[in-house]
Amino acid sequence: MDPARPYATGVAVRGGTIAHVGDAAGWTGTEVVDLRGRLLLPGINDSHLHACGYGLHRPPFCLDVAAGSIAEIRERVAEAVRRARPGEWIRGTGWNPGQLAEHRLPTKADLDDVAPHHPVVLQDYSGHETWANSKALELAGVTGDGLLHHADQGRVQRLVPAPAGGMIRVLREVVAELNGHGITSFTEPGLGPGGGELFAGGMGASVLPAYAELARAGELTARVSVLGLPSPMSGASVADTVAYLADLPKDLDGVDERLVRLLGVKVFADGIPPSETAWMREAYPSGGHGSLCTHGATDTERVAELDEILRLIHMAGLQVGVHAVGSRSIDAVVDTLAAVAREHPRDDARHYVIHGQYASKSALATLGELGYGINLQPVLQRLESGTTRDMFGPEAAEREWPARSALDAGVLTACSSDAPVTGPDWRAGVSALIARDGEGITLEEALAAYTTAGARQDFAETWKGTIGEGMAADLFVSGATDTADLVAAPVELTVFDGRIVWSRT
Repeated sequence: MDPARPYATGVAVRGGTIAHVGDAAGWTGTEVVDLRGRLLLPGINDSHLHACGYGLHRPPFCLDVAAGSIAEIRERVAEAVRRARPGEWIRGTGWNPGQLAEHRLPTKADLDDVAPHHPVVLQDYSGHETWANSKALELAGVTGDGLLHHADQGRVQRLVPAPAGGMIRVLREVVAELNGHGITSFTEPGLGPGGGELFAGGMGASVLPAYAELARAGELTARVSVLGLPSPMSGASVADTVAYLADLPKDLDGVDERLVRLLGVKVFADGIPPSETAWMREAYPSGGHGSLCTHGATDTERVAELDEILRLIHMAGLQVGVHAVGSRSIDAVVDTLAAVAREHPRDDARHYVIHGQYASKSALATLGELGYGINLQPVLQRLESGTTRDMFGPEAAEREWPARSALDAGVLTACSSDAPVTGPDWRAGVSALIARDGEGITLEEALAAYTTAGARQDFAETWKGTIGEGMAADLFVSGATDTADLVAAPVELTVFDGRIVWSRT
């Protein structure tokens, strides 16, 4: 992935650094790994991965309800109830409203008869919608049909008990699994006071000190970039942002910045199309357009709130990552970023739009001119393309998740899994990127989106993301002997900071 030297036959590592790259003939070392023709690449940098949330949304912490029908989900919940202690919470995740065989939204009644005495909370695949039974609603003091969004979702989620063993146990298991995918760096996109009600606390303020403890103990085998999260998904506010910036977390004092670093702040600007909460120029089937989810009673007030939030983060010298999905939302975010850059010039801020599903050509052009970025999730494009085609038509579906257009506009284009929304296997993302028509990209560009682009998003391209002398020795071995086979071949070996941290054998 180094344009100056795209291929070599040997790499020497000393300590945690790549000491030499070139012809391996005649080399000696304390340990020699013969790749037998297999490919060595820089460690994968998943630039938008809720690692703690992913861990909390998998067994043994959570029930898998990524099923094709309400009937099958009911069976899984009923089985969990049979195994549970009296009154124990049943948590699940993964259901997709667009892929249910019943072709309708579920309700609390679908869960009540199989779980009358156990509170049940089932997170959808995106993290933007919760399906709960009557017992859970009763405990949270929430009324309705059992489908919850934004603040109501949080009121139920915050009642779920913390996992046995705490966040450190969760992170140990997750990072070990990520190493098995060749992942050596990732971004936790939102940890802080606004995340206590998201992913069962997996985005809350208790997660950052857990990372810090693992790093200090020498147990963290991935590099973690963090965006702080002052406000909940239900509504970013100026007040929350001011309070957060005035008292930034001190959890990372004394922690090596190349292991864990707080880079910036996450802002939720809108929601997602399947729940009709993304702010679109196009009309939803219901006739609405969604809206920003910043504080305010009108579109004008919400845009003004967004403007001030982004200005405050920019002026604080931090990077801003903005969740913006809808066409109108992205335009509003990019317009604000451009105005703030003009009014308060800052060298190399590298702000970026997260998801950017319906980014327009003009928005991408502006991001490219500013030197800013976009963070895309190609597997989500595969998952949602049918739903969004039904909502907005084939033309809109063809231009969503615009990887080709972003690269052509000079936008820093990083790709990621958004786990637990999708799985953390980067090969599925690369496959999705190169298979698309129109907005598809080449294999080499796709690999860069999962390596060098993530390093640039992290302000770390001078020391990680490529295989070159003086770079961090974060590497993985693919079972492939040709680049064309990369998306099908397994990961064989992962090296982090010069140490083998995972091996298939």
